[in-house]
Amino acid sequence: MGKTARYMTLALALAASSALAAPAFAEAQKTIGVTVPYFGSPFWKAGLYGVETAGKEKGYAIIKRDAKDTADVQIKQIRDFIDKKVAAIIIGAADAAAVGPAVEEAIDKGIPVIALSVPPKSDRLTSFVGADNIGMGRLQGICLGRAIGGKGEVGLFAGPDEIWAKLRVTGFKNTMEADFPDIKIVAEKAGGTKDAGIAATDWTKSHPDIHGIFTAADTMAVESIKSLTQAGATDKIKVSTSNLNDEARAALENGTLPARRCSRQCRWDAMPCARRRPRSKAARCWAASKPPLCW
Repeated sequence: MGKTARYMTLALALAASSALAAPAFAEAQKTIGVTVPYFGSPFWKAGLYGVETAGKEKGYAIIKRDAKDTADVQIKQIRDFIDKKVAAIIIGAADAAAVGPAVEEAIDKGIPVIALSVPPKSDRLTSFVGADNIGMGRLQGICLGRAIGGKGEVGLFAGPDEIWAKLRVTGFKNTMEADFPDIKIVAEKAGGTKDAGIAATDWTKSHPDIHGIFTAADTMAVESIKSLTQAGATDKIKVSTSNLNDEARAALENGTLPARRCSRQCRWDAMPCARRRPRSKAARCWAASKPPLCW
């Protein structure tokens, strides 16, 4: 089972244990509502597989809903879960702030809410299950920094105004500041997937010396690469990202995403490497550098 599916399995376990204490549990007959931003995303597909598999094993009925990346749709889904008196809700927020009041309504009705990856705005969540987004941003910094030779100019596409994206940006910026002082972030922009492609095009013109672009997620990297390809700049400008949808995987294979070692394997190798303890012979440490790097 992949990591995303395991996140969902953990979320299901938390939802199940929380549901046992919920007033609505008896009426709900072990039913858990799940709403995520977009069924078409490989990340959420894997997650739904995890929660459905775990639900079946534990004897829970799972109601799953696709928010279609729209807050209003997700709000209706949450309220539908409330009307159905589900035992618990698992949510990856389509818009953290916008869906917050609906989440509060569910909590007021005694329904535990577990956030997955993208938490809604609420300080009353039962729990949160997600990745180490600061760590992901840090690893992107290591990968991109090495890919462009430890010096030069980069652009930063921060993604949406969501906590996961902000944390990845924080990890990346901290790494640039502490470990790659000769790399300068000369352009920053936030926005959605399509905006990333527009930003990449703009930066090739406004910053001709740019050599790298940080993107908060894989879909944004794909749009950036498309724009760089049209501009004939993929050899000059490297793109880093987190997550790995099918198009991003293809870009990794053909070299337009940098440093294949800095994909899934480097995530596991970089951490012990930073502690001066290589995980394997493949993960060597340059102990004199700051930080120690995988190559």
